[in-house]
Amino acid sequence: METSGRYEMLSESGFDNGIDIEARYNQIYKIILIGDASVGKTSIIAKYLTGTFPQPNNTIPTIAAEFATKIIQIKEGGYIKAQIWDTAGQERYKSITYHHYRKSAGGLIVYDITKRSTFDNISTWLKDLKELADEKCIIALVGNKLDIVQNDEKRREVTKEEAKSFAYLNHLLFYETSALNDENIGDIFEEILQNIYNERRKVSSRTIDNNNGNIQINVKEQKYCYFMDDENGENKCNC
Repeated sequence: METSGRYEMLSESGFDNGIDIEARYNQIYKIILIGDASVGKTSIIAKYLTGTFPQPNNTIPTIAAEFATKIIQIKEGGYIKAQIWDTAGQERYKSITYHHYRKSAGGLIVYDITKRSTFDNISTWLKDLKELADEKCIIALVGNKLDIVQNDEKRREVTKEEAKSFAYLNHLLFYETSALNDENIGDIFEEILQNIYNERRKVSSRTIDNNNGNIQINVKEQKYCYFMDDENGENKCNC
């Protein structure tokens, strides 16, 4: 499995002994994490990939971008290889990190729920991602450091209702997370990967190009079907 400098992958659980993990996946999705510096992007990735939370004295700000991969089994669609990119949030690195937005199938825009300014900048991050990533990029808004406000609600500067409303209006998935306590970390990655798979399967079924057939909706089974003209010139579903 591929890794990048700071991430040491743990062995995957749930796989049969003796079976090559690399042979199990059938698709690769690029996921990118963006947002202001110090919102916890690196901690979120480390928790998801290794199950560990970086110690403060070992935390080094991300320079430009780094990535690591993980193979997971989604609920529908088999095994997916997620290529997860961690990007720098500092302004001076933006011209470099913009390059890594390209071909991203999914994006997590992370803010710190205890720091208002990181949420105020979400619109800019979202605009850049939509302009540079894959056209069908699935995007999630992630409010991190939930553990801090669970211990002291007065530390919260961004309400859940406000963030949830922003996500709804902009058609984003939404989660509040704690990388420290591993709260909702796995859920957000698994949901975004499942959504990417679902969207690509849907698009693929709609864009089959053949002069002898066409795509129609199979009302009875609620799915898209590919209809071919049979010998009598009548449409016949090939399902």
